[in-house]
Amino acid sequence: MSVKDLFQLSVTKNFSIVAGNNALHKKVKSVEILDFEFSNGNYPVREETFSPHSLVLSSLLFANQRPELLIETIKELIKLKVSALAYKPVIFQDLPDEVLNLANELGFPILRFGGDEYFEDIIFEVMNSIQNRGNDLFLQNIMRYLIEDKVSESQLQNFLQQINKPFEKYVFTANIHMLQSQNPQWMDSFLQFQPFLKSGIVCTYKNSIMILLTDKSERIKFTKILKEWMDLYGIQTDGLTLGYGQVHKTHTELHLAVREAYYARIMAEIEKNSVCNYSDLTSERLLIELYRKDAQFTVSYVKEYLGPILAEKTDKELLHTAITFVLKKSNVKEVAATHYCHPNTIRYRMMKIRQLIEPFGNEFVFYENLSSAVKLYLLHKTIEETPLDVLQK
Repeated sequence: MSVKDLFQLSVTKNFSIVAGNNALHKKVKSVEILDFEFSNGNYPVREETFSPHSLVLSSLLFANQRPELLIETIKELIKLKVSALAYKPVIFQDLPDEVLNLANELGFPILRFGGDEYFEDIIFEVMNSIQNRGNDLFLQNIMRYLIEDKVSESQLQNFLQQINKPFEKYVFTANIHMLQSQNPQWMDSFLQFQPFLKSGIVCTYKNSIMILLTDKSERIKFTKILKEWMDLYGIQTDGLTLGYGQVHKTHTELHLAVREAYYARIMAEIEKNSVCNYSDLTSERLLIELYRKDAQFTVSYVKEYLGPILAEKTDKELLHTAITFVLKKSNVKEVAATHYCHPNTIRYRMMKIRQLIEPFGNEFVFYENLSSAVKLYLLHKTIEETPLDVLQK
């Protein structure tokens, strides 16, 4: 975790930054206590006194009646590659200006306790958060392999052994994302599901939540169970997009279950739906597999087919109209309502698009080809989170 991440914890959320605001990106890997190490003014100190990338807590008792020790203390902590100092305002309510100026100049964060927080509570919560983040990163990497790579049965067994949990026979999966969220903490509520998942896991993946539940029966109502958990924690569904995979056998098809949930959620976002079940997808499955196995070819094909309406010299209204036309399943009235114009305007634009892209094909073939290209375009855009004009370059 970073120094900035400390403010997301309950025990440190009331801390304030008194110096080094430009260095809050520094990593925190441990927490240690300073009280007497510099009391005699003996410099330099041993290198092992404090660990690199540590958060050092102190009441600054060693500098009582001797504030001149603070300057050298800051210098030594920086030499030891300590990430930040957090002090309890007992001896010093405010630090001397020369100390703060030095910390700002050298990019060393100094934090002040918000109240009467106990050192032991801070150490426990910070270290617990670091451990959870490390475990979440490990699970993220496994999810990435399962979704993006070709996974053999032996690799799958190896992943399950590394996760080291008692998985049951069948696996149920969900991928959840919040659109346009300004609060990255929305995922924390879902991470609290972990106690319910003694035979499953919950982790983050590309700004989304991945939930895997395993059970002895393939007939459990996973969507109902997930809703009950969300109700229990007061999680609102507004703004959430959910994708559900099909039921699979855990020890041989886990990768399929994870992929399906992820791509079902992607398709839900593309079609502007709140929920999508992979089992409901039809031709979209072919497009997903094409993109997953050869994204470079897919992008090249889309650029070639949609090139005339992706070109910078062309009015962007044509691109947006083509997208809406596909998403509305060629319902001209609904497309017109979305674009706040007359249906005849949409008919004119679609005629122009057809002339630019496929002037000699019949109407049915044109719509089929346009639909595939637009969905591949949106698949790439949603997965890579790129702006609409990225394929023009």
